[in-house]
Amino acid sequence: MTRWKIVLLSIFAVCGLLGIAALSNPDRSDYEVYAVEKLADLARNQCDLAPGGFGTILKEPCRAAISAIKPELRPIVAQATTRQNLIIFSIYRSNISIPAANLHTQVESIGIFNRFYTYRTD
Repeated sequence: MTRWKIVLLSIFAVCGLLGIAALSNPDRSDYEVYAVEKLADLARNQCDLAPGGFGTILKEPCRAAISAIKPELRPIVAQATTRQNLIIFSIYRSNISIPAANLHTQVESIGIFNRFYTYRTD
């Protein structure tokens, strides 16, 4: 295969990959569903960290409370999130504060190829 054919084929492959990435860039509502699940998991993990002998007693009621408030998390996530759309991927930044649950966190994620990857949590 000649050199120019390899270059041309490489250019088509890169353009195809970028096109697929652009078409599969997940939208904001997909991120909200993802973020609610991640927040619920984070809160459930906090339930497991209850000190001393209280951990076994409080674990299940705590988890039940999180399941009960889970539907109300989506509007909170929607309001607390900004999206930077870069065509082939998006960066989502959420600054979530729920005083009643003593939850204050900042989350940054990338959405690409219909998936989300969280790279920072504070």
